[in-house]
Amino acid sequence: MTDLTASLAPSDYVSDDVYRREVADIFERHWLPVCRVDQLDVPGARYAVDLAGRPLVAVRGDASIRVFANVCPHRGSTIVEPGQGRGSALVCPYHRWSFRLDGSLVGAPLAEGLDLDGVCLPEVRHTVWEGFVLVALSGEADEPHDALAGLSSAIAPWRWSEMVTVASRRFESTWNWKVMVENWIECYHHVGAHRETVEPFQPARNTRLIDSGGAPWAAMTVDSIDGVEGPPDEWMPGIEPSMAKDLSVWSAFPLLLGGGVSRYGFWLQIEPMSTVRHAVTWHLVTHPDQLDRFTTEAAEATMEMLAEVHREDIQSCERVHAGLASGLLDRFTLAPLEATVADFQRWVRAAMSPAAD
Repeated sequence: MTDLTASLAPSDYVSDDVYRREVADIFERHWLPVCRVDQLDVPGARYAVDLAGRPLVAVRGDASIRVFANVCPHRGSTIVEPGQGRGSALVCPYHRWSFRLDGSLVGAPLAEGLDLDGVCLPEVRHTVWEGFVLVALSGEADEPHDALAGLSSAIAPWRWSEMVTVASRRFESTWNWKVMVENWIECYHHVGAHRETVEPFQPARNTRLIDSGGAPWAAMTVDSIDGVEGPPDEWMPGIEPSMAKDLSVWSAFPLLLGGGVSRYGFWLQIEPMSTVRHAVTWHLVTHPDQLDRFTTEAAEATMEMLAEVHREDIQSCERVHAGLASGLLDRFTLAPLEATVADFQRWVRAAMSPAAD
């Protein structure tokens, strides 16, 4: 029988001490998403994020992708604004110190005679998995490909490594990041939070959980009602008739959330800020073969549909936060369709060092 034991306590979602340990033990030591490779499509393209107070910027030079600390080594100012941008250099707005796309210093105004040898942007270790640019802040994490091999197999029909970004939308969140992850990795809440929007088409009872074997990921499919899949000429390559109705939902722990249907995919970028604050950016993606279908109007309509679902999740997560912060709950009781939540909690608990006395 599946172990549905909850490994975390409600207090773990509102404790500043627990969050500080999560930053050190989870965010510093495991692979975190920065962007998609296609978002760095040409030389000079960049994408900046802030992961738990660590400002980062991924850039494409002439031949390669690099990730740097988005912090000027002069006086510590952040250099570029969050999100996507483009430029032939990274220029700090404070004193106009400028850096090449390999991180080396181009120049510093009015600094003649100053020894600037070795001054450069600190580089952060990165890798690419299924088209995602991932970083290891401490530089010590094992390569993720073996640990995520089962997940790669589960999501293979969607050809994530080939996907390109169509549209993005950002939301501010006022609850713990783990609440967001757990909300994503179970479709049980379709019966409540999404009873009028998702449940009629992708009912929770049709959820099929995929066994991760204890690996750091979760995945499931939900069999949709007939007609949801659309005509075959609108399916992405790799989608077979037997699975065209499937809603795919998955996560690579701790922060990468993804999913897809026959015609497009989507992923959620979580940027933790504090115990009870994080940003969520929805990214709509599709295969290049289907890109012509996504006119500006079509992309906006699809993104608005996804945003409507997310606004329902916001209401649910805010309710969960209010209950967790009340101090009136001492443990969770998980249902069978939340086995993935139990897996995630076990992973978080195992990743954390013991609390100091």
